[in-house]
Amino acid sequence: MSPARVYLDNAATSFPKPPGVTDAMAHYASHIGASPGRGAYAESIEATGVVNAARRSVARLLGAPPAPGDDPGRRIVFTLNCTDALNLAIKGIVRHAARSGVTTPHVVTTEFEHNSILRPLRAMESAGECRVSRLSCCPATGRLDPDDLRRAVRDDAGAVLVATHHASNVTGALQPVGAIAAICRDWEVPLLLDAAQTMGHTPLDAAALGSALIAFPGHKGLLGPLGTGGLYIAPGLEHRIEPLREGGAGSRSELDTQPDELPDRFESGSQNGIGLAGLRAGVDWILQRSVESLAAHGRELSLLFLAELDGSSVRVLGPQSAEDRVSVFALAIEGISPHDIAAVLESEFGLLTRAGLHCSPGAHRTMGSFPDGAVRVSFGAFNTPEHARMAATALREIAAEAGASR
Repeated sequence: MSPARVYLDNAATSFPKPPGVTDAMAHYASHIGASPGRGAYAESIEATGVVNAARRSVARLLGAPPAPGDDPGRRIVFTLNCTDALNLAIKGIVRHAARSGVTTPHVVTTEFEHNSILRPLRAMESAGECRVSRLSCCPATGRLDPDDLRRAVRDDAGAVLVATHHASNVTGALQPVGAIAAICRDWEVPLLLDAAQTMGHTPLDAAALGSALIAFPGHKGLLGPLGTGGLYIAPGLEHRIEPLREGGAGSRSELDTQPDELPDRFESGSQNGIGLAGLRAGVDWILQRSVESLAAHGRELSLLFLAELDGSSVRVLGPQSAEDRVSVFALAIEGISPHDIAAVLESEFGLLTRAGLHCSPGAHRTMGSFPDGAVRVSFGAFNTPEHARMAATALREIAAEAGASR
């Protein structure tokens, strides 16, 4: 009999979703159907309400501060996914700076980033649009030393953006985001935070971060469907970002120029109303339970998983403490490839994981796991302590068998 299948790839996308997510999407498809902001009839108005409610829910989750007379929901710009949001922020900031007279704008990032940051920056750097400083992270912890960032920003008055992740999609390591944000405020450089692995898992306070852009996927910790994501834009930054595309926004249709108002300045074309209905339901599920309680659940699973692996020959890359990470783990076993480990975990134990470089080659180079990568186990809201024990037991058995065959 095949083992029951247990999903442990929540860093890629969350599964399962709360029941309300599919219910909201089915209701939209069956009873609303219209395009948001594209009509004055009841269904289109209802569709617009769904999308705006999703904005407000995400803004509430982030603690997004309004400017005077402002609706914080306007500061949530919906995108195709987190990668799309990162591209908007990076390219938009750099191109606006260049148009404003900055000669070869300077962007500071780390070598530990996901390709969603690395590739846009490499492409712009190759085209001569910007200069990029890639700071090293600690090989043991994967964390950036804030002093390195301070020196990089202080020594170059042309710095226009600091772009980094909140938590690594490889090791789960949490960056010292409070210190990073403070440095960015001190030197008046916008911070772009890739929150792909923390939104919905770890509390984030947009007001405390200050002048920041927060890119997020809708389909991971926020428990919405694929094809959703967004960018939070702090007050004052909206006019320092060039739009990546122009087109119909459902407003100011008398003009052949893009509206300046948020969110229409950055949202062109028909929106994924069905997906955003699901996203709102996922975020509301989180708000009802609180991010703090979900973070505690993640720490519980992390503590148990680490304790169960203690004393084994399974190598855990990155932080060894549950306090310094989210529940994303990169693992290696000497003598067996990550892809073979993942195949055995699925075929013999029914555990679904992801092997390889996880779109973050610099992280694996730093951790010494390049070019083979590692096998990644990532827990989510619906995983249980039993799932953590099952994963650790399976890995210990694979490691023991690999050791016996050497």
